[in-house]
Amino acid sequence: MRQILLIEDEFIIAKDIKLLLEKDTSIHVKTARNYEEAYIHFKANNIDVIICDINLNDEKDGIDIMTEFKQIKTVPVVYLTAYDSHDILKRAKETMPFAYLLKPFNEVQLKVTIDLAYLNYQKESDSIIENTDYTDQIDELTKREKEILVVIASGKTSKETATYLNISSHTVEKHKKNIKKKLKLSTVGELVRFALRSNLYEVS
Repeated sequence: MRQILLIEDEFIIAKDIKLLLEKDTSIHVKTARNYEEAYIHFKANNIDVIICDINLNDEKDGIDIMTEFKQIKTVPVVYLTAYDSHDILKRAKETMPFAYLLKPFNEVQLKVTIDLAYLNYQKESDSIIENTDYTDQIDELTKREKEILVVIASGKTSKETATYLNISSHTVEKHKKNIKKKLKLSTVGELVRFALRSNLYEVS
């Protein structure tokens, strides 16, 4: 059972996210509205990933909370935010290995961003150094191509990726071909290594 801690002070948003994620019976979501509730859940449970709204109506914002939690345990984090800000990204980089997602979002974007947070966690755990030359190449990919790159790098086959993203296997293979061409890569292994060494925090 994968344990996800969701820190979100908007009740309806928290309820919707919990319902979306728990469609997968292997996932259990614990919700918290503020630092105190989040701290209790984080200390008492073996949390695998955190989804945290940055702009909480609390003394501490999401990044403050993750800065404290990192002193206890490092886990992948998905930051939720309504603002695409360089300052926010800079602060977030000083906390847990993370990805971030701009509101509003859909189910596919949420699932892929969780996968991206796990990839960035793996990158930190294995001390993989980012290659800044990959940044320009990443920008050449479409939103759908980035999603497919992340999901494949997370270990899913083309068929599994198609089911995961609600598209056909033919569409996945077509996008994989385009991704390899744009990135000048030949194999799935090379795609995985590229994803792990890239400077990718958001799929958009």
